[in-house]
Amino acid sequence: MADHPERDPAPYRRHLAELVATPPAGPPSAAWLAERLAGQFDYRGDGETYDDMRNADLMAVINRRRGLPVALGILYMHVARARGWSMAGLNFPGHFLLRLVLPDGLAIIDPFNGGRTRGRDDLQQLLNRIAGREVPLQAEHLAPVPARHVLMRLQNNIRIRAEQAGDLDRAADILLRISLFAPKEPGIWLDRADLAAKSGNLMAAQEILDDGLDHLAGSEVGKLLEQARERLTRRLN
Repeated sequence: MADHPERDPAPYRRHLAELVATPPAGPPSAAWLAERLAGQFDYRGDGETYDDMRNADLMAVINRRRGLPVALGILYMHVARARGWSMAGLNFPGHFLLRLVLPDGLAIIDPFNGGRTRGRDDLQQLLNRIAGREVPLQAEHLAPVPARHVLMRLQNNIRIRAEQAGDLDRAADILLRISLFAPKEPGIWLDRADLAAKSGNLMAAQEILDDGLDHLAGSEVGKLLEQARERLTRRLN
């Protein structure tokens, strides 16, 4: 809604409520989620115009029923968690996946491909394809990440596309937004400062790093900001 203050959010809220309106009987089910999101509501990954900015815009994703893996994954998480099911995004590189806790184990769900459940061999092939070479599948690739990191991943998709389009003001706005809900992430402050420096505003970059240090001073990761600030100070002197 932050990107579309002129739009009435009510239809989107009604749709989100509709997605969770008919819970299945019994335990958590990956098959039911796939049937609900991909089958009944036709949510799919946009493989034809993947880099279209609308694919990372949740309102546009709901309108078009198409989106990026992480945008679609947020909808899957919304439905699962509304049912009280345990679902989280995974730390899988290059392609957002979900983990649903089942009574007898885990289901790894690919929201981009119709809610398909992926096995270990399938995940290994996907990882090799993304890396462009054979890479061992590690436990860390299947580790759950906090919901905040899922939202960061979505926002970073928007930010990267804005930078690629040369819209640095838009990219800076997205990074500012991320810093509001993830102020303890040092990379956000470094990226904001770097973008300001690229725009030629070294003083603004210094102020951004100072703001970041207010949140992270004294911490181990705060040292990264201190080092960046020292480098920037040398450029200003």
